[in-house]
Amino acid sequence: MTVVPFAELVKLAKATIAEAATASSAGTGETAATIAALLTAEPRNEAPVLAIVTVVVRDALADPMRETFANRWRPLLPPWVQPQLVGATVNRLRAAGLLVPTGRYVRSTDTAGRNGGKLQPVYALDAAALHDRPPTEQPTSG
Repeated sequence: MTVVPFAELVKLAKATIAEAATASSAGTGETAATIAALLTAEPRNEAPVLAIVTVVVRDALADPMRETFANRWRPLLPPWVQPQLVGATVNRLRAAGLLVPTGRYVRSTDTAGRNGGKLQPVYALDAAALHDRPPTEQPTSG
């Protein structure tokens, strides 16, 4: 079992936000990814994005198989987090390789979002993705 310091998870979330801020313009097949990148790169969304990443990653770390899905962590999210930002953040975590679809699905219990009964993916946390990322450039003064 690999233990990942929480500070590294926060660094990954910030690196993901920084990466999204510098994302190039999208082609037709990249619309959802571009929207997710724009939402998570918006400075006003930094606190909610970090809250979402915290809840999702902690839920996965608490699972013996390091798996997570929305039914488990949706009720743990702070009430001030916008539902639209949750999907965008999860998409960015998938794009970063931190969340990997397992190919399994569970039925959603999200009746407030009118998604009750729809299939939702089960993800596995890939902590190795934290170590495979190249270090981000530090700004130099001068």
